[in-house]
Amino acid sequence: MKQLDYLLPPGHLFMIDEQNLFKISTRDLQHISRVGVLVNILLRTVMAGLKSDPCMVSELLFSGLAPDYRALGMCHPERAPMLTRVDLMVDVCGRWRIAEIDPANKHGSGFSLAIRYESGAGERQKLLSLIAPLVTDDLTIVLGRNESFFRYEQRYFAQKLAEFTGKNVKVIAEEKLSRNLDGLNLILDFPFCHDAENVKLLGRLFMERPEIFINPPRHGLGGKALMTLPWEHEQWLELAGMNQIEIQELKAYLPPTYSGPFVGKEVFSSGAKGVNFDSIGKHTVFQKYVEQRPFDMNGEKKFIRMSCIFVGPSLGELAVSANTELPVHGGNTSVHYHVNVG
Repeated sequence: MKQLDYLLPPGHLFMIDEQNLFKISTRDLQHISRVGVLVNILLRTVMAGLKSDPCMVSELLFSGLAPDYRALGMCHPERAPMLTRVDLMVDVCGRWRIAEIDPANKHGSGFSLAIRYESGAGERQKLLSLIAPLVTDDLTIVLGRNESFFRYEQRYFAQKLAEFTGKNVKVIAEEKLSRNLDGLNLILDFPFCHDAENVKLLGRLFMERPEIFINPPRHGLGGKALMTLPWEHEQWLELAGMNQIEIQELKAYLPPTYSGPFVGKEVFSSGAKGVNFDSIGKHTVFQKYVEQRPFDMNGEKKFIRMSCIFVGPSLGELAVSANTELPVHGGNTSVHYHVNVG
């Protein structure tokens, strides 16, 4: 095991097993690649639907977003996300299931690259080769103040991307944004910003020059409500351009997911005892629990979560986090693996 302390702030651990790879079959890879295609179709369909008929789902997708982010989500709808992370898990029947879809930020790119290079597989890098055609100029990665946890892994990502493309790739903190306007030729994404003035500044840039954002501000598509659409709004998706076969195929990977509000009740609740009313009046997402299959990893039974980074519909990188307990992410006890096909 190896601790990659250059990726995280002090006090946090990022352990990788650089000796052992997580192996998947060619058929697994085909499923994972197909998930990327279907998710990309979904994202583009939703943007088309928001342009032609926003009333049905806009409130659902934008619930809880600040007004500036809501407004930006409807601007330049022809610009779909280009960098999307999809997290997958494996159920007890061995089927791949979608745990999360995040087309709104760049988190984890540096982690995945580091796992690959530390495992001796850097020469087969695909993520950088897929992103490279989009990096037509010097690139800036803006790091929101609440993203400071990711500052080291994003610097690592910037370093590798600069080496691959020959462009200047820099990471600047949100607080320094106003002093770096002259250098903003190309921007990776539009982060959640702590300061409203920075939201307005980036918002004006997007309104005037949408082409400089590789990942446009699509924060509404990064919420859990996106995953309710194939289950609750099939007709809306069809009218927006996604065919029924694609919708049903996506649902095979997506656990049943619905929007609320909901009331949580214990089986033997009595009156208000054992009843959770916290979700009343709120937009809440209810998703069927997926019982996960444990894997035998170095003599231990572990659950996994696979991070898949897609550039458009194309698979760029795979990395696995494994832990003896659920949830897999977010703890210092997880071990990370590069994924190998074969």
